[in-house]
Amino acid sequence: MVPRSGSAWRSTAFTATASLVGTMITAAVLVAAPAVAQSEPDTEYSTGTGQSLSFRELGLGTDVSLPGRTTTVTLTLPVPDGLTPTELRGTLQVPAAFSRGVLEVLQDGRLLGSAELTDSGDSDIRVPLDGLTVSGGTAAIQLRTTLIPVDDGWCHDPLDTVTSILRDASLGVTGEAGAPETLADTLPPVLHALTVTVPDNPDSSVVAAALETTTAVAAIYSSQHPEIRVVARSDAADVAEADAFTRIIDIPGDGDSGVTLENPGTPEARTVFQGTGDGLLDQARLFTSGTADDLAGLLDTTTADARSIPVELAPEAQSLADIGVTDLSASGDGVVSVTFGIDQGSLGRLVDGVDLRLSGSFTPLPMDSPGEITVTINDTVVDRASTADSTDLSSGILDRTISVPADLLERYNTVTVTLSGGGIAGCGTTAPLTLRIDPDSMVDTTTASAPTELTDGFQALPQALLPEVDVVLGSAEGTDAASVADIDRAARILAGFQSTTGARVRPVPTTGAAAADSTRPVLVIDADGTVGTEVTGDDLPVTLTDGVLTVDGQAAETTTSFGALQTSWDADHHRMRVVADSTGSPELLDRLLTRLDAATASESGTGYGELRGTAVVQQEQGDPREVGVPTETSTAAEDSTVARADSGISIAGTLGVVAAVIVAAGLLLAVLGLRSRSGGTGSGTASDTASDTASDGAQERP
Repeated sequence: MVPRSGSAWRSTAFTATASLVGTMITAAVLVAAPAVAQSEPDTEYSTGTGQSLSFRELGLGTDVSLPGRTTTVTLTLPVPDGLTPTELRGTLQVPAAFSRGVLEVLQDGRLLGSAELTDSGDSDIRVPLDGLTVSGGTAAIQLRTTLIPVDDGWCHDPLDTVTSILRDASLGVTGEAGAPETLADTLPPVLHALTVTVPDNPDSSVVAAALETTTAVAAIYSSQHPEIRVVARSDAADVAEADAFTRIIDIPGDGDSGVTLENPGTPEARTVFQGTGDGLLDQARLFTSGTADDLAGLLDTTTADARSIPVELAPEAQSLADIGVTDLSASGDGVVSVTFGIDQGSLGRLVDGVDLRLSGSFTPLPMDSPGEITVTINDTVVDRASTADSTDLSSGILDRTISVPADLLERYNTVTVTLSGGGIAGCGTTAPLTLRIDPDSMVDTTTASAPTELTDGFQALPQALLPEVDVVLGSAEGTDAASVADIDRAARILAGFQSTTGARVRPVPTTGAAAADSTRPVLVIDADGTVGTEVTGDDLPVTLTDGVLTVDGQAAETTTSFGALQTSWDADHHRMRVVADSTGSPELLDRLLTRLDAATASESGTGYGELRGTAVVQQEQGDPREVGVPTETSTAAEDSTVARADSGISIAGTLGVVAAVIVAAGLLLAVLGLRSRSGGTGSGTASDTASDTASDGAQERP
């Protein structure tokens, strides 16, 4: 329904040691996450004319990379009804070696507008979009850049990377995007926020429908990260649409079965899921199914009937297109690369084995000319075909099967296919090359029996929650005793992990007793810390029992308060546990969830998609901190100094924060070195410029 993009991920590394009055205790560090305010839309959007929508609001990220002296990148823009795009705005950052050029916007081969670039560095651009065609709530456009070197007689080395970047991009619009007129308008192309209202004492069917709705909406808008909340109807009397892209869904838990739009076309418009029992859950599944066939009955109407939508488990064999990877071609001189991401969330399962069956085509390479094709996974070369090894690359047909070693597979995996050859690199001597990977190329997987070292803790999520996850809400007595606050907490956590992938996580509200014996993964909301270890397990990374604080198995006597989101692997039931708990301080858990929500929505800081440890903790003072982040060798820790400087986290500042924690908790924390890394985006990207060969800086896999 709306375009998806993957999340960015990163972590910060630092090392420190300390001592505590005769007690030598080593524990995993709580890694400081950046302080982030509650997320806000980029614009104070009104429904009037002359406004703009940022690319982040449109689910396209904040920056657009344009690789190559001459390159074309395709974008699909969601366009809300009633609005007309008028211009593309942003700042184009051009490499210093180029002083002039042009940025053009095209659609179906038609030139819509262009902007001249007169200086290297940053250029503010405004490109008119005259004649843009919008169909089905979206508009596909192509951005084409042509750059001219500072010296017209200068010959650019084709092996040098040339990438211009469109930063702070936005879409200027005119018109008016009003309140929903039909049920189809409940899920607009752009969504800022969704509020689900439920009775003060919801029954189990209302709980199930609310969690189904919020999780499904998070999947549909996984690239936009709308704010999703569940509130009591008694507290929602003043809830109205704050702007044209906020929606309200009411689940009263009574009345005849059906979906109704009340007060259409007004600020008080809200969609109502009516009915009780299984029929109510069917309403939510129908409405949020996100497929054209399932939504056909909703178009141009204000009522709809329900039907059951079955649970679907992702198959072990999927094409790249099935997991959202489609843009897989590149052209350039000397060396070209196609890079794409495969994340385990998109695969729909926790895996420990992957076979890539890559098909496609490339510029034929004669046997008497040096050339090769390499495939790297996470910077390690796993496949190579070279004319130097008498491999015949003259057919131009790509047909390679690569078994990816289990010890390379991470939560996010970056795959780079590189073609090099075509003559001696230099001015006028390097032949142009083209590489295309077929989106029908297959990804075969084998399901893991347990998380690996590279997919432990949060790195196993959301794939270890698929396709269904039991949800226990603050009481072992069942969902009929659930509080609205606990439903909201569960909805926010599920939406947070769901926002990292389009593969559906389906919540199954249940009792603590039933969850204890289930083989499904489980999410436990234990905001008051009273559920009990028979449900949460007794092996959580962080616990406080009778004045003894335990962090990753290391203990100290102390008094402290915290809220935490924690993971543990239940080997007896072969499943993942996720526990949201606190030391009787639910406000600290809520503060933690607010920080995670804000970081995820802003695409900066440590949001749900960037967590790498086994737990994240919020104390009364300071920022959230991670526990159990994987360690690195001393060399990696030393190399991470640059990453610390780039991230703005100084060693002194970090030690100061750790010292504050030591005082507050009375516990020695030794900060473990962490890896700084980046990964694929889950959607295909193509490099249209020459780059270093895949073997440069990449480890060769035997």
